[in-house]
Order: sequence, then C-alpha cells, then structure tokens
Amino acid sequence: MTATVLTRFTRGRRGVVGAAGVGAGGLVATLLGGFLSPREAAHGYLFAFAWWWSLCLGALLILATFHASRARWPTVLRRPLEVMAACCPVFALLFIPVVVAMPHLFPWVAIPQGLDAHALHLLEHKSTYLNVPFFVVRAIFYFAVWGAVGGLLYRWSVRQDAEPAITEQAVRITARQRRLSAGALPLLVLCLSFASLDWLMSLEPWWQSTVYALYVGCGAVVGALATVAIAAAAARGGGEFGALMGPPHFLRLGTLLLAFVCLWAYCGFSQFLLAWIASLPEEVTWYRARLDGGWRAVAVLIAVGHFGVPFFLLLLRRVKQRPVALATVSAWLLLMHAVDVYWLIFPALHPREGSFHWTSVTALAGVGGVTVAAWLWLVRGGFTVPVRDPFLPHSLRVPGA
Repeated sequence: MTATVLTRFTRGRRGVVGAAGVGAGGLVATLLGGFLSPREAAHGYLFAFAWWWSLCLGALLILATFHASRARWPTVLRRPLEVMAACCPVFALLFIPVVVAMPHLFPWVAIPQGLDAHALHLLEHKSTYLNVPFFVVRAIFYFAVWGAVGGLLYRWSVRQDAEPAITEQAVRITARQRRLSAGALPLLVLCLSFASLDWLMSLEPWWQSTVYALYVGCGAVVGALATVAIAAAAARGGGEFGALMGPPHFLRLGTLLLAFVCLWAYCGFSQFLLAWIASLPEEVTWYRARLDGGWRAVAVLIAVGHFGVPFFLLLLRRVKQRPVALATVSAWLLLMHAVDVYWLIFPALHPREGSFHWTSVTALAGVGGVTVAAWLWLVRGGFTVPVRDPFLPHSLRVPGA
C-alpha cells in the first residue's frame, strides 16, 4: 500500500469545536423561538431533524447494501459512509426535543377542537398504535438497531485498519461486515419505514399511503449519495479519499445518484397517481393541502428541481466524471431534498398557505452543527480509506465504464 493511501484525516480536530458552537447557538435560538411560537418552532425542529437524520440513515442503507452485494469498486469511498452511519446514535439525543414537542406536532397527542365524528373515529381506531408510550418505545428500538449496525460496521472497519497488512484477520472482518449487512438490511429498511410513518406521516393521521416510506427512503439515499459526492470533490488533497478516486469512480457514483433520483420521482408519482385514481377524501385532503394555494409553487419547484433538472444533467457523462460538476449537481439536490422534507412537514401546520418561520433556519443550523461535529470528531486522526480492506487495491484500479 502506498504512503499516499495511508494518509489520515487532519481536518477533524480543527472543525469539531466550531461546528459544535454553531450547533449550540442554533439550538438555543430555536429554544427561544419555541417560547414565542411553540408550534412553528416544533415543526421547524422536526424539519431540521428529519433532513439531517435522512442523510445519516441513507448512508447506513448504502453502506449495508455495498457490503451485502459484495461490491468492490466503492471501497475507496466507504469511509465517509461509515462515519455518517456511525453517527445515527447522535439522533437519539436530538430526538428528545421531538418527544417534548409532541403535543404541538401530532394531533393524535393533543386532539384539536372541532373535529367531525369521522375524524375522531379514525383517531380512536388508530390509538392502539398511535399513542405516546408505544411511540417512544418504537423510537428507542429504531435507534438501537441503527446504532448497533452502524456502530459495528464502523468499529470493525477501524479495527481492520489496525492490522499490519491485509492479513487473514482483515479478510475475516470483511466477511463479518458482509454477513451483518446482509442479515440486518431488511430490519434497517423496516425501521426506516415505520419511523417515516411515525415521525412524518402521522403529522396528519387521517391520511395513509403505502408508498410514503419508500418515497422518504429514496430521498434519504439521494441525500446521502449527494453528500458523499460533495465530500469527495472537496477532499482532493494529497492522500485524501477524493484524490484516490478517478473519473470511473465519480461516473459510477453519479450513475447511482441518477438511479435513485429516478426511483424517488417514480415513488412520488406513483403515490400521487394512486391517490388520484382512488379519490378518497383522506388522501385528496393531503394533496389539496400541498397542491393548492401557496404550496403549489413549492410542489412545482420540487418536481422540476429534484427530478427534471438533475435528471438531464446526470445523463451527461462529462458531468458525472468531473468532481466539481458532480458536486455542484449534488449540492443542488441537497437543497431540493431540504425543500422536499419541508413540503412534507409544514403543510400539516399551514394547509394551502405557504409559510416560513425563522426557527427552521436556526434548527437546521443547530441540528446540523451537532451532526457535523460528530462526524468530524469520529474521523479525527483516522485513515481516509479502509486501508486493510482486501478489495481496496481492486477499488483503486477500477476500470472505466
């Protein structure tokens, strides 16, 4: 293995304190906003939590899929995925404000006045599942599963780095990662599915969709892939993992990004088409809140910005092969992913009336600062790539497509 490959991360130590400071400031500002506008601040915090959580969970799903499918080419870019996935337990702490703010978020916790008999009957029918104790127990289970799988995959990878060479023990660790990922991947997807129903869809408990969890999951994978593409384009210094990636790596990463952009759009269109064909009052009401009034322009922006523009750009080989070009498209996709998550959450508070509150920005900075600080703290002094993975030499020599 060359000395270049053995280079370690050196930027983590300097950024942890700064990111943590931004996070603390954003969380304090959001808390103050909560005293002034509790419902606005609660939804703003849930938006920030859901967006950052989706990046880490999307990374965990991608990492587990790479291991389970025995993919060799992405070994060189696996470390940022491992770091993001290992930070899932941080969101267990960040979830505490969501639990505290549940009466301001979920109508099944504090039933609003003026509901008709049918709406009350639906809430009563779902009360066995939608109740506070069971909600909290499920969340604990989700975080336990994500934390255990992400933590083990990262811990084993770091332990593999400590091997003096690509030894028999290093090969066993790779086999262990593959077995864990293959076995845990269905459970990871199930936890994501139920978490998206609990934390997002139950904001409007009278509505239901069988495609919703897949829609949220595809958006999470798009966000995670976009984050890795940006990180790879930024980490082009000597020995950093981005410098070890050539045009074939970026081409394949961009192709994956294109595939999940298309899958996200397919899920969104399928959900809309099924609701339109069925024409049920509960389903139509959910879309009326998001397609009428001030939210219509946001819906059009999501359709064009999250699918139309990136789709045509990512069809171009020269865009996918160039780090800066791919990072630019990825940054745009991250922005559109944030708009999409905002569109899923805030119409539950202000149906048909486009709205924005400053606590969404402070919460985004607060949760983001804590998350980035955790990422930087985890990578401090570590290798930029899994240096003792037996398939790293193959990954570094991946042929062009």
